[in-house]
Amino acid sequence: MTPLDIALAAIRDNSLPDAASQLVCAKCIGLMCGYDARWSASEYKIDSVEKTVTANLWNPATNYKSRSFSIAGKIDVTARYRDHRVIFDHKTTSEEIADPGAPFWRQLVIEGQPSMYMLLEWLNQRKVDDAVWDVVRKPSITPRALYKAELTRLQSDGTYFEYTPSEASRMDVLTTARENNEFYSARLAYDCAKERPERYFQRRSVPRLDSEIHEFATELWEQSQEILHARIKNRHSRNSGACMAFHRPCMYLGICSGYDTPDSDNWKRKLQVHSELPILTGDGKNVLTVSRLKEFQLCRRRHFYRYEMGIERQRADDGEALYFGTLWHIGLEAYFLALKETQNGTADAEGIVLTASSTNSNERRIA
Repeated sequence: MTPLDIALAAIRDNSLPDAASQLVCAKCIGLMCGYDARWSASEYKIDSVEKTVTANLWNPATNYKSRSFSIAGKIDVTARYRDHRVIFDHKTTSEEIADPGAPFWRQLVIEGQPSMYMLLEWLNQRKVDDAVWDVVRKPSITPRALYKAELTRLQSDGTYFEYTPSEASRMDVLTTARENNEFYSARLAYDCAKERPERYFQRRSVPRLDSEIHEFATELWEQSQEILHARIKNRHSRNSGACMAFHRPCMYLGICSGYDTPDSDNWKRKLQVHSELPILTGDGKNVLTVSRLKEFQLCRRRHFYRYEMGIERQRADDGEALYFGTLWHIGLEAYFLALKETQNGTADAEGIVLTASSTNSNERRIA
């Protein structure tokens, strides 16, 4: 099995059975085929995937260690490019990414995530030379009716955008004249692999000077003191501008507006507040991450509920965007783990020895 095969299997195995979730699954499958076509020939040698890194928090001005907080993060991928150590951070967006001057890239210039990861590695005696944003633009195309010429080709040679579907799927589409999920994945894969790969996939270097990482460490210390002050004084101010951030109501809006309480049956206490870092010991309330710092900057009350009280909804409604992000991240994790095994010549879970040449196949794999 190739890394692409393993990634597609992981996406399918973790998808939900309802129709809306299966459409998201189809999007991820088509994108993954395009991602593999775009980047499988890259020269990065994978060292680790989804590595959790922890370190003490230090005050750069005094060189004293914090007695209240430590820092942590999960690095998507660490790799080597020739003689450089590189970290990867995966992102998905609906914004324009093909233009290097697009607002999306300008905002990422000051994004703290690569600085945090570089600082964590530095504190663990592993200096990083570079960071890379690995960005995927979510597709805007949706399932559609087949054109007459497409139906004719499907009847004559059984192909659709250079993909050969199963016979059952082919007969289904010939009957309805509309794309099912398999056909939609095939058209999306063709679009992002052959027609418009630059629209969907971009990688950009994130340069960070040592002085910039030092500046980030200073800002990190200052923010930790603000969090500690809010904790000691029990003052957690609300930011009404954040109530509808990300185009949806904040999950804690009902509590803040007096329609709910943290003690109602709608909420539960988390054993560990950093769900993305399951290996941490304890409740994690004294661990600072990039996600936590962003919450504190966005709304101190929201930060208090999530990271100080550690409450979350009993039944989360993540929505399609979050479901897509989760499923895509699962696929990428499986892809890079398999790629690492491929590069090392080790066996996969089924005992099949993966070789570097196996990633060069041009065979279309969607169904």
